[in-house]
Amino acid sequence: MKATLYLIWTACLLLSTSLKAQDWALVDSLEHQKSLYEQLKKEDARSFTSHLNFQFCTSFTTGFQDFSLDQASFKLNRLRMEVLGRFFDKFSYHFRYTYNKYTNPNTVDELSTHVELANMGWDITDRFTLTAGKQFFMLGGYEYYVNSIRVREFSDFNNYTPAYLTGISGTYQIKPHQSLTLEVANNRVETEAEINVGTGSYMPKVPLMGALNWVGKFCNDQALQFYYSAAAGQILRDRGIYYLTFGNVWERGPVLAYLDCLYSREEVDSKGLVSSIQSVEKESPMTAQYVQYLTWIANFDYRLHPKLNMYVKGVYESGSVYKDNWIYQKGTYRQTWNTQLCFEYYPLKKRDLQVFLHLSYKKIHFPELAKQIGGKDYSTQQIMLGMLYTIPVI
Repeated sequence: MKATLYLIWTACLLLSTSLKAQDWALVDSLEHQKSLYEQLKKEDARSFTSHLNFQFCTSFTTGFQDFSLDQASFKLNRLRMEVLGRFFDKFSYHFRYTYNKYTNPNTVDELSTHVELANMGWDITDRFTLTAGKQFFMLGGYEYYVNSIRVREFSDFNNYTPAYLTGISGTYQIKPHQSLTLEVANNRVETEAEINVGTGSYMPKVPLMGALNWVGKFCNDQALQFYYSAAAGQILRDRGIYYLTFGNVWERGPVLAYLDCLYSREEVDSKGLVSSIQSVEKESPMTAQYVQYLTWIANFDYRLHPKLNMYVKGVYESGSVYKDNWIYQKGTYRQTWNTQLCFEYYPLKKRDLQVFLHLSYKKIHFPELAKQIGGKDYSTQQIMLGMLYTIPVI
């Protein structure tokens, strides 16, 4: 009995000693600890800057299909939190979290798809900046380049192209208003892509995409702007994807006008717009191969009054197959026309708050080749009355 009590007492003593040792290693939550910046900064270093904002867009949306009411409901179109800033003069950071996307933990970069941006920048010289982390996929075109919260309705091309990829990029400032960016990033987010091209197809071991982007702004007030890009990568082993995208912008006074041209050549249909046409009842439908997409976007904004803006946008898109495969013969499978009209009212001087009325008409046409595999023409119409507010917190 004494031996048992002795063992219990010894065990308690050892446990108590262990807990004390752990307590000594813990940081006192009441004690003021210097941040990493405070520990490392020099007397002449610039202050750490930090900006936090919430981007909020909500609307009452009425949708129609072939002019027949489909649904009318209140929607929270976008809700995002953004933190960005600089430290040590040469370093920057940019984080953005969206609440509108689904959560997918099985991603190539091991990051929730809710996280749109998570990157750090380093100004190595006055002209060269290195950025690492999740960042913009450096395609061209104004609609793709501008902050997405300002776009009421994207083209199909931009809507089905990944906008944020994890990788590294280097930007060289050629001239004060011209830059050249080289980027290498993951060519997709999800590890299990819904791709089925039959036997003998494998995901690449190095799923990377390379992009070269040029931005040029000309005239004294930078009214003439160009956003050009070329990109290439692999979807499957020995199956590539290629992009050529161009944005041409004129912005002066009350006028903002742009013309975008977007083209992709895909040896496996990554956007799925052609593949989705087939209505053949199959447990695992085949993915189309050797497809190409072409999109033209023309937009004209006019400021009617300091607090009132309007724009009209026209979009033409086509999806086609350039080489016979499975049930897909060479030819055009999808054509889309989209017209948008929007009125925007800004109650505040800083234009952080916006009330808008947006009207959209979209016609999807399936040529004869598409009708043979189940395609059927239809149109959609949409009316949105909403409010957008970028809330500057700090």
